[in-house]
Amino acid sequence: MNANDVLIDLLRDNQRRLHRVLEPMQAECLYWTPDPDANCIAITVWHMGRLLDVFLTRQAQGKDAAEEVWLSRGWAGRTGHDPRGIGRGGWGSVNDYTRDEVAAIPRLSREELLGYYDEVVDAASAFLSETSADRLLQAGVGLEGKYTEYQLIQMALMDNVRHLGETLALKAMWERKTGHADAQI
Repeated sequence: MNANDVLIDLLRDNQRRLHRVLEPMQAECLYWTPDPDANCIAITVWHMGRLLDVFLTRQAQGKDAAEEVWLSRGWAGRTGHDPRGIGRGGWGSVNDYTRDEVAAIPRLSREELLGYYDEVVDAASAFLSETSADRLLQAGVGLEGKYTEYQLIQMALMDNVRHLGETLALKAMWERKTGHADAQI
């Protein structure tokens, strides 16, 4: 098993865990927030997909934003939401968004959230499968070339793992507040 295989395994494991959390979740839990300044689970999951999408496409591969899954596979067109130019670095990934910018993110269903996330993980897995381990050790183009392609994808993956924990915490708070309980992961 090489570094590529490890990253793919971790991406797929996080994907499976996200499905196990979201699939039994009641729809109202997706958009519940513990306070007005907090993000809901749906926004957090969208951010997970967007950050991996941006880091894979722009930061590691050095491609134009138009080649991100959100744009190239029709999500922007179907939802009417083009996140380019918003937030930190113009990435459109929720980082440094205003509350109004967060509110403009489309209200996606559980199936749509998982569909977008799955497409991004599939794209990342395909890239890792087709890329030599040596190439992954070369500097990526994003973040001023300070990180290798491996590190850029690893950063997005670790952010995803952290946000999976955040979704579990939000779900637990919602369950305590409402008295509902979904299946555990």
